[in-house]
Amino acid sequence: MKADLLLHGGTIVTSEGQYRADLAIKNGRIAAVTDGLNPEAEETLDVTGRYLLPGLIDTHVHIRSPGHDDREDFATGTRAAAAGGITTVFEHPISVPAVSSSEILTRRWEKCRDDAYVDYAFLGAAGEENLADIPDLAEAGVVAFKTFLHAAPPGREKEFEGLTATGDGALYEVFRAVAETGRISVIHAESDSMVQYYIDQMSAAGRNDIVAHMDSRPTLNEVVSAAGAVKMAEAAGARLMIAHISGATVARHLEEARELGHGVLVETCPHYLFLNREDAKVLGPYAKINPPIRPEEERRELWDALRRGSVDFIGSDHGPFSRAEKEAGWDDIWGAPAGAVGIETMVPLMLDAVNRDRLTLCDVVRLMSENAAREFGIWPNKGSLDVGTDADITVVDMDCEHVVEREAMQTRARDCALLYDGWQLQGRPETTIVRGEVVMHDGEITGTRGHGGMIRACE
Repeated sequence: MKADLLLHGGTIVTSEGQYRADLAIKNGRIAAVTDGLNPEAEETLDVTGRYLLPGLIDTHVHIRSPGHDDREDFATGTRAAAAGGITTVFEHPISVPAVSSSEILTRRWEKCRDDAYVDYAFLGAAGEENLADIPDLAEAGVVAFKTFLHAAPPGREKEFEGLTATGDGALYEVFRAVAETGRISVIHAESDSMVQYYIDQMSAAGRNDIVAHMDSRPTLNEVVSAAGAVKMAEAAGARLMIAHISGATVARHLEEARELGHGVLVETCPHYLFLNREDAKVLGPYAKINPPIRPEEERRELWDALRRGSVDFIGSDHGPFSRAEKEAGWDDIWGAPAGAVGIETMVPLMLDAVNRDRLTLCDVVRLMSENAAREFGIWPNKGSLDVGTDADITVVDMDCEHVVEREAMQTRARDCALLYDGWQLQGRPETTIVRGEVVMHDGEITGTRGHGGMIRACE
């Protein structure tokens, strides 16, 4: 066999350990994993001293297209993913219109199929308005469903059509419908009544800064919303994931639920692991995120929960907006949208954390590749480096010291990428390979626009 590409001299990392091996790729798939018995290859990439991770998966990405291509489209968003070492993105269903039917999903796919540089999977919208559409969305290939427990933000109603279930009865019916499909129900755990009550309180008091936003969405809201969802999902027979938990308190409550036998999957994001309330005060509207960034104790102890295995996935919750949209929040935080740019910085941040002994490379594989592939039904083609599977590989250089520079980013929303701008980090993705094609190498996008394909959940 003559391979198309041979990765020579690297160390393969799995969730269980590391071992030295060469990896051969043929026709977009892993053809051989060898120890010194190098097959012939059309091209050889020397990865001596580098680590080969199963292609990393971002479980939480918002592209904004169609409807707001000015914020991000599938070309810029997936170029950013490739630059950040991500080989597959899970694209969440906020768009104009939201992905609330199989027809809208088809139009979304048609919008991105010629543009994507990396592979992508879609989440479908599941709300009280589109219960009847949920079976068809599952049949059309979504890997999960997303539901917000709070109403659409003012001015963004079109983006959230079919995405909300603001009452307990509606949420229970959503869970029942999704349970029938076998897919995961992903929820944004902040109740509408508590959000609206505290926003009204802050507004009445004339509070309109970033602190008012953080105070309007207390940890208690997240805890109570998540706890209720766990109970309802169990009663409905639904598989449940709590998206983007913001701190240690909600992590502890979900740990207790697991100890009692409730099955619930948990995701967190880098901004909750690396930033605290004091950082958010400085960053202002650029750090307006839902749920909000929490105090230092919540952040610090969230790392402990991560190490205890209480978190299953790390996703970026990449939420691009324009500079003008975010800048409006300096005068009135309620006028700025919630969300932060993060798809290109997630992997470097986590690699830096490995170098600081906060976790291991095996943990990175588990949290950012293997768990997602297994739980969302795309294993072993994604999330593994087994022979015969898709040749999705993230090659990382753990020694490289670099500075985060937003001006050099691929995302269209680079002007809003202020959270980590100027941070000095150690460790970076050096090469991103998607189904055998090198789509990024040494910071340069080398892939073919349209190479990325849609990934469907395995039945």
